[in-house]
Amino acid sequence: MSTVYKLMGILLIFGGVPLFWTPVPVGLIMIAVGLSLIIANSDTARGVVRREREKHHGFNRWLLKAEKIVPHPFDRILKRTDIPPKS
Repeated sequence: MSTVYKLMGILLIFGGVPLFWTPVPVGLIMIAVGLSLIIANSDTARGVVRREREKHHGFNRWLLKAEKIVPHPFDRILKRTDIPPKS
């Protein structure tokens, strides 16, 4: 089932890219949902996001802010990519 979700995520991303430039950016929502499906179902994708959060502190701050304002299922997915605090 995980493969089906990953495939749906890829299709949403590819479908959302051309719609991103429309007056109502429906493509942005499609891309966000597609990325969340991939991150939720792929350990590799979560690892990539985690590494990027460690390297780019601005990106990490942006995702921390996003965790507070996105709907519940999406904040749970973002929290799975949190970087551990440095001791």
